[in-house]
Amino acid sequence: MDYTKRILLIIFLITALISCSGKDKSQPVKANDTEFSSDSLTLADTGVEKFKGQVLYMPIYSNIPCKDKAFFDLSAFIAIHNTDMSHSIKVTKVFYFDNNGKLVKNFLDKEQILSPLSATTFFVPKNDKSGTGANFIVEWISDLPVTEPLIESVMVSCDTNYGISFLSMGKVIRTLK
Repeated sequence: MDYTKRILLIIFLITALISCSGKDKSQPVKANDTEFSSDSLTLADTGVEKFKGQVLYMPIYSNIPCKDKAFFDLSAFIAIHNTDMSHSIKVTKVFYFDNNGKLVKNFLDKEQILSPLSATTFFVPKNDKSGTGANFIVEWISDLPVTEPLIESVMVSCDTNYGISFLSMGKVIRTLK
């Protein structure tokens, strides 16, 4: 081995030994390290349309057509994310309808409050037979105008050697500004 390679090897070994010295340099998490204020962001909150409530139509594809008129069954869920960094929203209605528009289930017994940046989900099991046109109607409100929540449906199957998943976005059908 020539002189240059030996020097590089020695430098590499010294660097490796120093970096693996065993001293844990991580600091314990302090309470103020986990607190968040939207004021800490560089960009100001301007130009984003805000709402006091919405009703959304959210499609769910828990039974999708496959080969020879057979259907492939999927489990599904909707996720509701409060994207507002300062204010809570209230989820007031989560209704699930089948392909024929018949109410299958009311998912809420009482209003559910989502604090800033929090989320909730509502699950439809794989054995549901509501059809390819199944859907949710979701209603949310807020006392103050807030940024629009992100509401998506996710369909999934992991039963075979391969998994299938996809998502769908809802459509706002009523708005309260």
